[in-house]
Amino acid sequence: MRVLLLLTLLLSGACYAKQLTIAIGEYPPFSGKKLEQQGIVPRIIRAAFASEGYMVKFVFMPWGRSFKAAKSGRYDAAAYWFCTPKRKQDFYCSEPLYYEATYFYFNKRKPLETWSSLEDLQGFNIGATTGYSYTAQFWQLAKQKKLKVDSVTSDLQNLKKLVKGRIDLFPMATIPASHLIKQHFSREEAEQIAFNSKPLLTQSSHLLFLKKSANSKHLLASFNRGLENIKRSGLYEVILNSAGPVEVSSNRYIFLK
Repeated sequence: MRVLLLLTLLLSGACYAKQLTIAIGEYPPFSGKKLEQQGIVPRIIRAAFASEGYMVKFVFMPWGRSFKAAKSGRYDAAAYWFCTPKRKQDFYCSEPLYYEATYFYFNKRKPLETWSSLEDLQGFNIGATTGYSYTAQFWQLAKQKKLKVDSVTSDLQNLKKLVKGRIDLFPMATIPASHLIKQHFSREEAEQIAFNSKPLLTQSSHLLFLKKSANSKHLLASFNRGLENIKRSGLYEVILNSAGPVEVSSNRYIFLK
């Protein structure tokens, strides 16, 4: 009932809402221009802002470009990123949108049986997606040539390279990886792909607001209030569960494998 009441209020107030524009990238099923309602994360952001009297338009572009565009001040916010120390120099970070774990996917022809530190992966060719954070150590080791890392512009490109044997490992969260594998690969190709059960990281994603923009502090506070509104109503958990089962622990919603 509380979810239905909130939805009614959001829809009834839509024609009076103020318009925001947010830069975002493709990461199905969390976000995608052609997905229903553009994906789970846009649904969460829209619902949170709508409860505070805002409408949101998302502009999709490659991840690296979307971040640069938001940093230039052309958009009201950047969706959705890990809140790293480097990003916090220029942006305010919202309360977490959700948590997810990232694992190393591999081709079964060259399996990753075990690993304890990133240095253990020196014998592998690793794919990465341009604009992604992963971990500071991951990029530091790549810069030092202690890890062989090849970056391309999309997760799908990396998964295709993994199937073809052009890379050995690719770090990705399980929900979007499963979505892409089901959508773009044959059963035979999908059966070649697996992931190691040790996560590279478990991290939260956030909406970013440019510090030098005069309205950012106000928008940050409005969004955080709206996010709390939809959590209390139950709408937030309904949206998350549309992607897959989530585990709730200490107010953290973590996607399961």
